[in-house]
Amino acid sequence: MSKEKTMELINESMLTLMEFTRKNRGPIKGFRSRDLNILIYILMQENQEPVTMSQLAQNLKVTPAAASQIISGYEKNGWVKRVRSEEDRRTVTIQVTDDIREKILSKWKEHQNSLSCFLDELGEEDCENLYRILNKIIDFSRKNHIIDPIDQ
Repeated sequence: MSKEKTMELINESMLTLMEFTRKNRGPIKGFRSRDLNILIYILMQENQEPVTMSQLAQNLKVTPAAASQIISGYEKNGWVKRVRSEEDRRTVTIQVTDDIREKILSKWKEHQNSLSCFLDELGEEDCENLYRILNKIIDFSRKNHIIDPIDQ
């Protein structure tokens, strides 16, 4: 296959994967895509350690004041709550409310089920090849600073 044909196939498959993800992950009624991405970030980070305002600002690449303004709006909507640290009263973390956590996790489960069906259709050998190729894409992207490395 020619390089040009391969590039066309990559472009088409990326658009297809984005549409697959968009349809299966969302939308959740009442949420813009950006809001959902921020809430998912907070929710996923909670498993490791609660998110501080400075961490959120750094992740969003905005000032702490701008991050605080975003979170204030989310608090008014009942999506998040600020929690003051017992050890250091100056430290405030952000947590997703139980209602929003349930909505996001429900949508995530639907998305994972659809993805599982897709992978079942591929079969074991194609899944292994896809895994290998996707890792190469991620490694290339990180090495060339196309995406930020994920903190582990």
